[in-house]
Amino acid sequence: MKRTFAAKAWVIWLLGMGTITMVTRNPFYILILLLVARVVQAACAIPGAGVKLRFWRLALIIISLSILFNVLMVHIGETIIATLPQNWWVIGGSLTMEAAVYGAISGLTLVTLLAVFMAFNSVVPPSELIRLTPRALANIGLIVMIAVTYVPETMDQLQRIREAQALRGHRLRGLRDWQPIVIPLLIGGLERAMSLAETMVARGYGATTNVRHSTALQLGLLATLLLTLGGWALTFWVGRSAWVLVLAGIVLVIGISALLGRQVTHTRYRPRSWTKWDWVVLLCAVIPLIFVFFPIPLVDRSTLFYTPYPQVALPSFDVLLGLALAALAVPAILEEF
Repeated sequence: MKRTFAAKAWVIWLLGMGTITMVTRNPFYILILLLVARVVQAACAIPGAGVKLRFWRLALIIISLSILFNVLMVHIGETIIATLPQNWWVIGGSLTMEAAVYGAISGLTLVTLLAVFMAFNSVVPPSELIRLTPRALANIGLIVMIAVTYVPETMDQLQRIREAQALRGHRLRGLRDWQPIVIPLLIGGLERAMSLAETMVARGYGATTNVRHSTALQLGLLATLLLTLGGWALTFWVGRSAWVLVLAGIVLVIGISALLGRQVTHTRYRPRSWTKWDWVVLLCAVIPLIFVFFPIPLVDRSTLFYTPYPQVALPSFDVLLGLALAALAVPAILEEF
């Protein structure tokens, strides 16, 4: 029997994976997170969920483009592999191994973030994500449903078109072969997404009474959003101390949204209870964050940061920190028990 976890637990897992991926620059840790994301998707994916992509081919393209861009644009490093004429605008100068390594790490980070979101998209159905929509934003739920289902439905439509073309003995080879099907493909995916949204409305989703929200709360929400945005802008000049404003703004936004949500009443069909396995997923997402952001004895947090400049060298690796990151794969292990 396939075990399912609560959508809230998966959201925390997503935030943990994404945060650590963006914080670290060590390729060893990024590779661990990439493998974790792929293992979790393979073990926990819901049949028919997620967007079907040739992931490793796309990953190779992203990393290659990142290396090429960084090598041509950044002429820093001691290990010179080639030299372009100085009169070549922007790209002229020394091409270094350090720039190539830095570009590879940046591309690997993008690929890992893509893998994390693909895994999350394949293990959490859109209906569960819509249930997480705050009550104050209940009317946006339908729009979100159309948005999150458009790409998967378009990919399914493309697969059906390719199968139909194959039955007719026609293969999509060049750009000309794609021109007649682009518009039907986009329209077909949108129609299926709209059909799903209409089905939800017919079953009563989003049916709420007209509620007039307090003007003071609406103005307060706008003010806290501006506070959060202003605090984020100040981080570029003031530094870490400005993050206090960002955190305060986020807390106030959540509080005001909760107050607005109390004015909206709705019912939920077959609510899902929080189980002990959801607690396990939550803990496995929080513990790596503790290892990354808080000083822990015997853990060398400095290994999270790596730069190949001025001369490329092998990154350091902390075994305990690596094991903590590997704990994010526990949901895949629980599927086997």
